Amino acid sequence: MRDKYPQIIKAFASTKIPVFLLGFLIYTAAIFVAAIRLRFLIEAQGITVTIKEALSLTFLGYFFNNFLPTSIGGDVVKAYYLSKKIDRKPAAYASVFVDRIVGLFTMIFMAFLALFFVEEGVVDPALRYIIYAITLGSIVAIVLMTNKRIARKFSFLFFIINPIKEKLRKAYEVIHMYQYRKALMLKSFLISFVSQILFFTSLGVVALSIGSRIPVKDLLIKMPIVSMMSLLPSINGLGLREGSTVVLFGPLIGSDKAFAMSILWLLILLCISVIGGLIYALSPQFKVKIKEIGEGAI
Repeated sequence: MRDKYPQIIKAFASTKIPVFLLGFLIYTAAIFVAAIRLRFLIEAQGITVTIKEALSLTFLGYFFNNFLPTSIGGDVVKAYYLSKKIDRKPAAYASVFVDRIVGLFTMIFMAFLALFFVEEGVVDPALRYIIYAITLGSIVAIVLMTNKRIARKFSFLFFIINPIKEKLRKAYEVIHMYQYRKALMLKSFLISFVSQILFFTSLGVVALSIGSRIPVKDLLIKMPIVSMMSLLPSINGLGLREGSTVVLFGPLIGSDKAFAMSILWLLILLCISVIGGLIYALSPQFKVKIKEIGEGAI
């Protein structure tokens, strides 16, 4: 992007601040809905939390994502503080893990379903195969988490990670329990669907703030890929998220505007993480030494 600095600066200069702030508010609303999903999944373990506590944990995760590997590093911190509240590590870590998985699966299946409403030739064949592969991997993961008989066939992998074998077995038992809470899981997926729609909408509004319009089908199909890229080794997905945004949305709105959009999106994430940092600094429940987090993880 080094040869496009003038165009990128021009795109930033054209940003409509009220529209950008609307995108920020929609993203914040998506976080609130995601916190409701987290609360339901935590309470399925017999743990009572308020929506305020679930929202605080969610913002906290965004804050620690800035310092921990990949965009899910903050989940470890969320689970850690939840376990301090209830002193049940497997239940705490499992509920946060399932919350993340529900969010990812919802997003992936939305992209998969969107392909049926897109004509051949509109979506790059390579992108179709990527979505098919990710969807297939998700189905395999669901089968492994809900079918113990099949999961046992892969139990030999525990010997590779023998030091934490017993802890992983306990965690799997807790996660497996969710398959018996079908009504709860259906509700969680519906809530997740709403939160993902809001997340995608916020990015579409950010694009509008710099004078670009992204079709809904492209948001549904391509945003899951961007999110999956941010899970690769990095700090909060930095670079991977912006690069994949340029690659996937550049052909639609121009690489300069796609890059500007990705930086504005990053700005929203940083603002959200600042809120999480303030919650961490001011809430007595989080007054625990950082080094204990690693020691308390399963």
